[in-house]
Amino acid sequence: MNIVIVMSGGVGARFGAVIPKQYNLIAGRPVIDYVLDAVDASRLTNRVVIVMDPQWVNYSGKIKSGDYDIAPNGNTRYESMYNGMKLIKERYACDKIVIVDAVAPFLFPELIDDYFEKLDTYDVVITSQKITGGFTDINDSLLDREQFIITQSPEGFRFEMLWNNFDLSFPYQETAGMLPAGSKRYYNYDFKNNLKLTYDFELSYAEFMLRNLGKTNNQNNIAFFDKSVLITEGLKSYLLRNEREKTLQWIDAVYASMPALIAKWEITSFLPNQISRYGLVLQAKSRKFGDVILKFIPEFVNRYEREFEAMCLLPKTYMCGLIDADEGSRCMLLEKVTPARFACFEENLKLTELFSHVIGDAVPWNEGMKLEHIPYYYDELKDKLAGVDRMPYCREEVEPELEYAVRLYEETFADAKRYILHGDLHEQNILDNGERFYGIDPNGMLGPIELECVRFIRNDVRNHPNFGYTERFEILLRSFARFVDIGRLVRIFIIDMAFCTYNSVFENSKPDETHVDLELIRIAREWMERNSK
Repeated sequence: MNIVIVMSGGVGARFGAVIPKQYNLIAGRPVIDYVLDAVDASRLTNRVVIVMDPQWVNYSGKIKSGDYDIAPNGNTRYESMYNGMKLIKERYACDKIVIVDAVAPFLFPELIDDYFEKLDTYDVVITSQKITGGFTDINDSLLDREQFIITQSPEGFRFEMLWNNFDLSFPYQETAGMLPAGSKRYYNYDFKNNLKLTYDFELSYAEFMLRNLGKTNNQNNIAFFDKSVLITEGLKSYLLRNEREKTLQWIDAVYASMPALIAKWEITSFLPNQISRYGLVLQAKSRKFGDVILKFIPEFVNRYEREFEAMCLLPKTYMCGLIDADEGSRCMLLEKVTPARFACFEENLKLTELFSHVIGDAVPWNEGMKLEHIPYYYDELKDKLAGVDRMPYCREEVEPELEYAVRLYEETFADAKRYILHGDLHEQNILDNGERFYGIDPNGMLGPIELECVRFIRNDVRNHPNFGYTERFEILLRSFARFVDIGRLVRIFIIDMAFCTYNSVFENSKPDETHVDLELIRIAREWMERNSK
């Protein structure tokens, strides 16, 4: 059971009003009602507990008429929090809680749902912000702001873990600090507009922002939003770092296109995904289509056309669905996989089902098929070798591996049957909805069928260094030998590792990732030599 605790016990001494700040009005409605709007609209919330002084119930129409549990507030925040959890413990079998503040009116339902979903993987989810100003302490110490973050509500917890470790006398403001060492934390830097009202003048700020976010006078129109929400951590980590001017111009274009797309696809809300590095992914709700994804890819990335063509051609037996596309804004409307957990090798039954479809339902290519944008893998491999002069580092190590890869491809796969491939089926491009796996984000390639297996093997081995690269590689190899010939699989693995090492020198500022890929090539070549005798 998922329960939201709304912390509404504060008296707002710094706010300077006669009544607590959460019952003051923004555009004619109390602040807490905006919070409860978001909580009520959350599809994963089963119950709501409001921690408050009962004398203020009549100050909120939603509390007065709604179906909420009321717990008494305490003298401190932790006492109030404990009272809320105590009520939950006595009345419900609760798995997960999300704790929100009644004075944070920009909360939205998709954020709450996202926290509940992340608690399937993590013990705690914490709203966080980077420190952007100068940073010191009251003793003028020299501190590195990059080593510190600001944490805020909402916070999500696995209920029993927090209940069993809760300490009313805990001396710090960070609730997650009560949890045992080693607890799995997720820091969410996505909630940029998380204004928690502290002073009375902030009411006018909040009203202005809520109007522009479409929650008051524009209640049914989300076309008004702060453009900065489109600048995600993923874009900062790659596109804004490497192509800043082009990326900023593209974000302007996306922002300008959003009102028309919102109207066209009847979008009612959206939440940017912070991970995507090569484009913009918005998790959204549509009155027309339900839960959807809007995926924007800039023209200078040179990927939209081939991905769209692949989405149209790849079998629906294992791919997430393409609903629609808008060519002008270079945006695809996709079905959302919910909950969207990344795949893993340990979910072997689901992985077997997925790759049975990937191999068994693969679309063979023939001369009569006219592919406008999907390239032949071998041509791209040769282009990598021809472009080694542009490599910023590791050319001496990578060039001979590319030369060997080209020869090996010509010897083994030149006459192989070609298929239309996803081309990038690693674990972060495969999502688990709890019942089965779905492929997303195809790279779009034309090549031998064995190529579909290698990216999963590569990423899984890389993600388990403590297991041992050689041991993990051989386990994965034997597993994928159920689908394709193991000797050909090793050969295409060596070839694609050379392909990936070339890419890595442009995607990473340091050679660490390239060195790992070179090590995987060495391991695979040793295996091939041992087993070819």
